[in-house]
Amino acid sequence: MKIPFYILGLLQQYGSQHGYKLKQIMEERISDFAKIKLPTIYYHLDKLKEKGYVTEVLDKDGNRPEKLVYSITLSGKKYFDKLFIEQLEESYSPEFSLDGVFYFREKINNDELKKTLNNKKQEILLKLDALKRHKLNTLNILPECARFSATTIFEHHIYHFEAELKWIEKTIEGLY
Repeated sequence: MKIPFYILGLLQQYGSQHGYKLKQIMEERISDFAKIKLPTIYYHLDKLKEKGYVTEVLDKDGNRPEKLVYSITLSGKKYFDKLFIEQLEESYSPEFSLDGVFYFREKINNDELKKTLNNKKQEILLKLDALKRHKLNTLNILPECARFSATTIFEHHIYHFEAELKWIEKTIEGLY
C-alpha cells in the first residue's frame, strides 16, 4: 500500500499531475526513501482510478502531445488518510539481505566475503555522501516550515547507513 500512499499524498500536496511529472517529483523529493518505478506509477494510477480515488483528464498544452492528468478525489483523500494511519502504526521490521548470506556462510570463503563486504562498505559510503549532499541542497531551498520534517527524514536514513557501516567494519574485523 506504500505506492498508492505516496501517489495520493503527492497529488494532495502538489495538485493535479500527469504520471511523468509525478515520477519527477518522486525522484526529486522522495527518492531517498521511496523507491517507485515509472511503470509501477501508471499501474497504481489505473488501480486508484478504478476504485474512484483519482480521476484522469486528457490535457493538451499547445503543440505538445496530449497527456493524462490525474487528480485526487474526495474518496481518495479519505483513503489517503486511512493509509497514513496504517503507515504510522506499521510495526518496525527491517530486513537486511546480508543476514541471509551469513546464515548460509559456508557457501563463501573469508577472502571473498571480505572483498564483498569492502565493496558494500564503499557503496554505502558513496550513498551516504550523496544523501548528505542532497540533504544540504534540499534544506537550502525548503521553506522554514518544511525543514524539520525534511531533516528528520534525512537523519533517519543517515543513521541507518552509519549503523550499517559500523556493522560491516566490525564484521570485517571479525573475519579471520
